[in-house]
Amino acid sequence: MKKGIATLGLLSLIMIFTMGAAVVKDPLDVTRKLSVKNDQSHNIILKNAAEYEMKWSFTDKSPYQMYSLYKGPNGLVYAQSFEEIFAINAATGKVVWRHPSDWQSELTPLLGADGTYYKVSYDDVERLSPKVYQTDVTRLASSGEVTTFHDVKLRVVSRFEDGSLFDLFQAGDHKGNYIVLTDEGLKSIQKDGSTNWCLTTIPFKNGVLDVNDIEQLYTDSKGNIIADFEKVEATLDLSGNTLRVADYNQIQNEPVSYSDIIDKDEHGGYYILDEDEGSITDKDFKTRKQKWKYSLSTYEKAAGIGLFTGSFTTDSKGNVYFGANNGNVYSLDYNGKPRFTLSVSSSQLSYPDIIAVNDNFTVISVNNNIICLQKKSK
Repeated sequence: MKKGIATLGLLSLIMIFTMGAAVVKDPLDVTRKLSVKNDQSHNIILKNAAEYEMKWSFTDKSPYQMYSLYKGPNGLVYAQSFEEIFAINAATGKVVWRHPSDWQSELTPLLGADGTYYKVSYDDVERLSPKVYQTDVTRLASSGEVTTFHDVKLRVVSRFEDGSLFDLFQAGDHKGNYIVLTDEGLKSIQKDGSTNWCLTTIPFKNGVLDVNDIEQLYTDSKGNIIADFEKVEATLDLSGNTLRVADYNQIQNEPVSYSDIIDKDEHGGYYILDEDEGSITDKDFKTRKQKWKYSLSTYEKAAGIGLFTGSFTTDSKGNVYFGANNGNVYSLDYNGKPRFTLSVSSSQLSYPDIIAVNDNFTVISVNNNIICLQKKSK
């Protein structure tokens, strides 16, 4: 009799644990309809509403409005619409400042290393020669202070014979200086418009490099200015002094540090997003072996949904964020576990902009909406 009671008790425990396991759900199964809507006037769905919520949102009255987002300093997010640019405090949703600024698809704005926003005016371009264009450059500090550099003579490379589209060479350093290749040379322009320094050549071995041969210009994480030439890379400090000139064979043979990797999972791995395959892979930096892989479902691929590298980003905790061509936004942690999905499901092609302010706040623009998702406090 006691044996029968013991067996019955064990069976009851098994049933309890089995029933308990049955009610455990995928976090993404907990959903919430948001007040913002897609291009079909259907509510956008937040998946994993148990852990995440919408903090705030903006929706323009025009369904044709679009926003490009840029990450500023100290929790600011810049939003460029068709007619203005404004800065938002991501934590509160408050607009800190706004200024008139027309959208231009021909030239992409520049975000300096210190968070300063630079915009070269395409409408005011005057073609002085096939290689020199004159125009104004607007500088917007994170404080909202606006300065215009008038009649800057840019050294450019035209993409077409008519010169309607062109490449220019510019960067913004950590001190708020605008670095740009001009008809006079490579210049560092202070925020008041005065010139810090101007270089026409860069010393190299027994000769010099002509700055007019620069093919790419940017700043690195250490605050240095990097000028890429056909065969070498030159590193300058903020005063224009040459720190190093190295050929690409030398650079390729140098060991790569994990700190130099951009798309890190912050736990010894790095991410690779494959648009063609519709997947994202996390690989170990040392072994190059796959840690995990996430792919769009067969249903999503059959529906024509594809991932978009332009929205791919990470945060300081190693969480990864990426968007799809229907406006959907996905976030996974460094173990590949889904954090949230914003199911937009636009009927037209919609490529989201994603700003990972930190692991708590994510600001997303899609169609005529700007949405901030917040991780709920426990």
